[in-house]
Amino acid sequence: MTTATVRKWGNSLAVRIPQEVSESVNFADGVEIEMIVTDDKEVVLRPAFPEAEDQDALRSHFLSLRAKCKPGMTAHDEMFPEPMGDESI
Repeated sequence: MTTATVRKWGNSLAVRIPQEVSESVNFADGVEIEMIVTDDKEVVLRPAFPEAEDQDALRSHFLSLRAKCKPGMTAHDEMFPEPMGDESI
C-alpha cells in the first residue's frame, strides 16, 4: 500500500499516482479513466471504455488490446464442433 496527498490544482484538486501504482494498473500519460464513488464513499479509478455506439473508439480499443497479446496466442477451439441436442443451424 502507498499513500498520496491531495493538492490544489487551479480550481480543482489533484492526486499524483506513484509510478509503481501506475505501472501495476497500466495507467500512462493520456490514458482516460473513470472515477466512481461507491456507497461507502470510496473512490475507484479505472480505465474508461468506449461507449457501445462509438464503433471507431471500440475498434481502436480492440486493436490496442490485440497488440498486447503474447506472440503465438491463438483463439480457443470450440468444445462442441458438431451440433448437439435441439440446436438449429
